[in-house]
Order: sequence, then C-alpha cells, then structure tokens
Amino acid sequence: MNHRIRLFDVIERSLSGEVMSERDFDMKKIAIETQKMVKKYDINFKGDNFLMHDQGFLNRVWDAGIELLATTGVYSKDTGRVISYTEAEIRDLIKLAPKEAIYGADGDAVLEVSRTPDDTRLVTNMGGSVSVPMPNEYFVPCMMSYIQEPLVEMHCPTTNMEISNGMEIRTKSPLEIIAAWEEVKLFRYASSILGREGMAHHGIGISVSDIGQLATSFMMKKTDSHCIGIISELKVDNTILNKIAQTVMLDAQANPYANPIYGGLGGGVNGQLVLMTAEMIACSIIFLGTTVGTTPTHPNLFISTNKELMQITSIVFAAISTNSNIMTRLTQTMAGGPVTKTLLYEVIASTIAATKSGVSRLQGPRSATGAVTGACSGLEARLQGEVIRAAVGLTQEKAEEIIQKAYSMYVDDLKTQPYGKPFWEAYDVHSIKPSDEWQKMYEDVKNEAISWGLPL
Repeated sequence: MNHRIRLFDVIERSLSGEVMSERDFDMKKIAIETQKMVKKYDINFKGDNFLMHDQGFLNRVWDAGIELLATTGVYSKDTGRVISYTEAEIRDLIKLAPKEAIYGADGDAVLEVSRTPDDTRLVTNMGGSVSVPMPNEYFVPCMMSYIQEPLVEMHCPTTNMEISNGMEIRTKSPLEIIAAWEEVKLFRYASSILGREGMAHHGIGISVSDIGQLATSFMMKKTDSHCIGIISELKVDNTILNKIAQTVMLDAQANPYANPIYGGLGGGVNGQLVLMTAEMIACSIIFLGTTVGTTPTHPNLFISTNKELMQITSIVFAAISTNSNIMTRLTQTMAGGPVTKTLLYEVIASTIAATKSGVSRLQGPRSATGAVTGACSGLEARLQGEVIRAAVGLTQEKAEEIIQKAYSMYVDDLKTQPYGKPFWEAYDVHSIKPSDEWQKMYEDVKNEAISWGLPL
C-alpha cells in the first residue's frame, strides 16, 4: 500500500493537534483513561489459562482499545501536540490494513498473512537475536547460524558492538552511520554465502537514532522489513517520524512496534490488555505499519514469558485477529540463554500461545533477556519454526495443556535467569554447528515435548 497521503495527514495532525504537556498526557490521558476503559468495558480477566476462548471478552478488549486510542491519541514530544483521530476514523482506517504481504524475494520469499487463532496457515518465523550485543568477530558467524536454518524465513541480526576498525559505536554520530552500513552489507554477505540472497532483512537494528536508518535504508530491498519502535506509552518524536517518512517515501514496508511496560501507566493485566490493543492499532493506522509488533516489558525480569505477559499478549492477539485484518508480530524475550533447557521450554510455551492466538509473525527468540553479550544462537530459532508447524494443528484444549506443561518446567528459573553459554561456546564458530552438549539438550527437550503430544 502507498502510504504517502496518509503520511502527510499524520504529520499535519502532529503540527495542529491539541497542545498538552507530556506529564498531563501520561497521567490524564494514558493512566486515567486506561482505567476508565477497563471499568466501562468490564475488562476483568482472572484465571490461570494462557489462551482465551470467550469471544465476548475479546470483543470488549478490542472496543476498549479503539475507544482508548480515540480518547488519548498519540503524543508528539517534539511539537507538544496530540495526534488525534475520532473513533469513526480509526475504525475506517483499520479496514485498510493489509491482509497479506510478501517479505523476501525469489526462492526466499515468504507470504505473511493475517491469521486467526485456529488458522492452519503458518506463522512467519523471523529467527534472529534481536539486537543482542555481539563482539565483532562473531557477528557474521552468528547471523549464519540463523540464516542456514531452513525454517527461518526472515532474519533480525544481532548488534555489532564496534565498527570494523574497532571503534565503539556512538549514537547520533558518524559511527552510527558506518555501523548501519556494515549491518546491511554484512547481512547481504552472510545470506549470499549460504545461497539465501533473497531472505528478508529486518533492520536497521543498530540505528538507535534516525541517522543510521536515513543514511542506509535505501540499501534495503522493498521486500525487507523496516523496524521502527514507538515510545511508551503512545508517544512519538521526529526521530521516529523521520524513519517512517523515509520508509514510506521508499515505498518500503514499515514494521513499527510498541513495548508497553507492565505495571507502568497502564497498570496490571487488565489495563495492559486495553493499552496494548490501542498501541498496536496505532502502529497500524498512525505509524503506517504493514505488520505491527510488540514485546511487553516486565520492569524487573525484562522478559515476555512470565504468565501475566503471556496471557496479555495471547488475549490481545486474539482480540485483534478476530476483529480485524491487522497482521501482528511478537518478539519473544526469554529468561534462559543458549545451552539451557529453560530457553527451550520457554520457546515451546510462548510459541504455541502466540500461534494459537492468531499472531502473524514470531521474532526471536531473544535469549537471556536480550542484554547478555553473545547469548544467542540459531538453534532456538530452529525450534521456534518447528513448534510453529506443530502448533497450528493443535486444538485449543491440547495447546493449553502443553503450554501449561512447558511453563511448569521453567517457571522457577524466571528469577534466576540461567544465561547459559555465549554463542562462541554454544557453537563451533568455523563449522557453524551447535556443540554436542547444545544439540543433545535440544533433542532431549524436543523428545520430551513429543511425549506431551506436540507433533514435532
């Protein structure tokens, strides 16, 4: 879809909307109005289930999210104004959301689709370490560990810690531009070595500010995925709008994402259900996303695989997928790292939950909270792809049973967070093969999941 007309409308509203301080927006708009919607729509989730079957409840979450977005709008930090749309405008714009998109080219092209909870069509497996910091000497080998996996259909690279001459990267500097160039070029190099030149690149992750993306996004293909994060909660600045404008003017595919903070301005589970729904709708209609993503953030654990966050994402994906064509993406952030069973159990539980809630794409797994240097490998992305293919054929009841079983196997590790081993110990960095220890652990857990009834 050509979003250029929509882009000018968003920019105009950012310059002419209601004037408000950021603090008032946070407290009077987000905090207060979210709880009003929780009460008005009787959003009162209780229970231990990960999957939601009550369509009436899902519809209420959906309607509450729409009304919240119509009430709050999106705050522009640079203009001090609110980008507002009426509820009628929001509902009309939702109807324009694409039902499908092609990412990648030639033999590596993948058709991503809008799914429903019981859809037998596959979730796109975007295997990748999602900006895990990586020493330069392992940057390309780590990428290759993902790209070589047949079930990995797109890739989000790790983050190089330095540019090629050893200088530490600094944002908003020439070093960020150079690092962005290197990310794109090295991804193309790694994918070409493995004969997957057409694989879609999800980037440019190293571009924290806008300058890296503005300088290099023209090097990406139209079938690549341009990742653009919004500011929590429901905020934007010109850095983000610059990235969106560049992506739109290139007629490329924007993939914005929102990471609501659990226990923050949206409160607990019920407030987060409404706020996350509103933010993902905003990513579609205001941030002009082809596919829209989220990774809810736990303020202490920095993961997405504890019970409350898995329940929130499952319900929100189900509410969106049963009420619209918006394509959604979850970045899975785990407590465990490579060479731990914790990580593998988390992949099983979270992947099934998202797949059986109608998500369109899974990104990751982002191992060991995504902040531990070198803590990632392609093997967990292989398992993610295998679980996707097994999960689509499960009944909701069987899926719930397996999720509960897998969750019970790792829940006690969420606070201790076993980070495992870094890539260069989990893999032979020359042959790009998992260590015997990591391979056996993967096979043991896989066989265990098969015994639970997961048809891997």
